[in-house]
Amino acid sequence: MIRIVTRSRLAALEWAVESAQNRVDEVQGAADAAASCHTRSVQRLSTALATARAAADGHQADAEIVRDLLKRAEAELVDTQATVAEQAEQTKALQGELDRITGAVVLLNYGRLVSIHPTNEAARRHAESLGCPGDGWRPGSGGPASEVAWRISALSTFAVQDGGGAG
Repeated sequence: MIRIVTRSRLAALEWAVESAQNRVDEVQGAADAAASCHTRSVQRLSTALATARAAADGHQADAEIVRDLLKRAEAELVDTQATVAEQAEQTKALQGELDRITGAVVLLNYGRLVSIHPTNEAARRHAESLGCPGDGWRPGSGGPASEVAWRISALSTFAVQDGGGAG
């Protein structure tokens, strides 16, 4: 089939082809720009991801070091607690041994050392000579010695207290 195309129709078709080509060029340019933008975004995100992974690896290494230090510190703490408990038992045993050997006691007035005596009775007599009522003696209240007017304490208990004050 033969079709006759007029000059005006041919011009219209050429214009439509040119217009379509221009539109194709515009769309292609926009697609290229979008692809370029996407490529740059992917590159930025890839770089950021690599940086974040490197930082995370560094933090994991730091965390492992801290875990190791913590384990060592906990082990040292357990050892130290065991040593302190052992030393406390030894101190208590030595106090008892000292009390058995010497039997010595200290007379305290509001927690301050007044004198050292070989027996409780000797300490009471001395306290009475200093004005303490003879009938005011009772078992220790367990309170701080600094809050009790007169107290008799084993020499060993007094000797190991911080600063020499009996508890």
